[in-house]
Amino acid sequence: MKNKNILPFVIVLTSVLSALFFFVLFSSIRCEADDWAAGINFRTHSLLETYKNTYWLDTLRPMSILLSYLGLGITSNTNYYPITILLLFITIAGFFVCFIYKLLQEVFTFDKPNINKPILFCFSVLLLMSLYFITTIRLEIFGWMSASINHLVPIVFVSLAAYILVKEYKKTDYFYLSICVFFIGGAAEHVAPSVIAIIIAYCCLFFYGKENKRQVFQQHKEFFVKLAFFSALLSLFFLFTVITPGAWLRYSNTQQYVKVHSPERSLEIANTIKLLFRPYKLMAFAFLFFVWMLFVKTFQVKLKINIHWKYFVASLISVIIVTSVFCVFCYNTLKIDRMWFVFDATVFIIVSILVLQFISDKKLNDIFTYSGAVYILSMMMFFDVRHIPALYKFSTEHDKIISYLQQKKEGEVAVVDSFPPHDLITQARLTSDPEDSFNVAFCKFYHIKAKVVVKHPYNE
Repeated sequence: MKNKNILPFVIVLTSVLSALFFFVLFSSIRCEADDWAAGINFRTHSLLETYKNTYWLDTLRPMSILLSYLGLGITSNTNYYPITILLLFITIAGFFVCFIYKLLQEVFTFDKPNINKPILFCFSVLLLMSLYFITTIRLEIFGWMSASINHLVPIVFVSLAAYILVKEYKKTDYFYLSICVFFIGGAAEHVAPSVIAIIIAYCCLFFYGKENKRQVFQQHKEFFVKLAFFSALLSLFFLFTVITPGAWLRYSNTQQYVKVHSPERSLEIANTIKLLFRPYKLMAFAFLFFVWMLFVKTFQVKLKINIHWKYFVASLISVIIVTSVFCVFCYNTLKIDRMWFVFDATVFIIVSILVLQFISDKKLNDIFTYSGAVYILSMMMFFDVRHIPALYKFSTEHDKIISYLQQKKEGEVAVVDSFPPHDLITQARLTSDPEDSFNVAFCKFYHIKAKVVVKHPYNE
């Protein structure tokens, strides 16, 4: 094989290995306690009834309710849930890859007139894999349906909103931005304020020091009109979701739960910092660096604009403040792992831009380039070999246990020694007490008539 064909081969092979991992990961996801509650609810209430009840009794997350319904509400046959969940996750990941693909075409100046679109699509898959590696709590964000819907999906549509904002103006842009608002504002409550805070900070920094602000606005009028529309609509949608009666009832119930179960909970600032800056992330950042290096080498590409460091600082400060406020206000602690995914995504974007601005004007040494290719391919091969068999083992053994329990008759006590060890996904929190609320909900969700006892629960 000629040297010029090695890099495209490595890029394609690594992206295939990444796609294979995501397929096995998504096909191995099984339901957790929050998913049980959602599934049980959909069996007795329609989608519209669920929206109405949530408005009065719980935090209103319109997008979250819709996607949960698509995953668990279409059928009550639990044998189909692995398939519906798999299709849901493949759709989410597919949208994300497509949005990244479109965004790459918009923000870079390609020297080559004919872009190799299949290779560019492979890079989009590798960037999703890079984000996965950087994510602090991958087990929840990518391995738990409820958390993925509430924290990953809004970031997916932030990428679409970014593409719509920077691309050439069309009248349909407002329609697509409205869709983005629904998916961003209809999930975890801190995501929309984080996006709004970043937009406000960027606008202040952009216009600060400009002598003729009106003239600057007129030069970029189409962009700023779209940005103002998106920001205003997102703000209104966010306010609508947080001022509902159910939102304050949920807040009161959460505070009561924290008071009973964690009366001496602290902010855990040090532990949160340790959580966000784990040593293994150095390997993840190296993976991201080499992906961008191969991207530049392949397409001879440059960013259309250079971004000043003050925008990066503003992004981090905005996200940290908003996330911290929501964590402390709702849970009295900063260490709510999944809520920091917005921080992970922000760091991912900032590091990507810094890497591109660092290497775009430099002549890349061939030895360094091929070493990077070997690194990302080796890392992906090792990761697949380590985790794919474990994921497959978990899902197959989990399904066998469910099938065994469903055959037990009412009044019997079914004893399970233990559930299979979970790998990169969440696990059912069952206990050795058949009357425990988790055990009861588990049986109701899976149509198990017997009482279930787990002799060796993973969390005891």
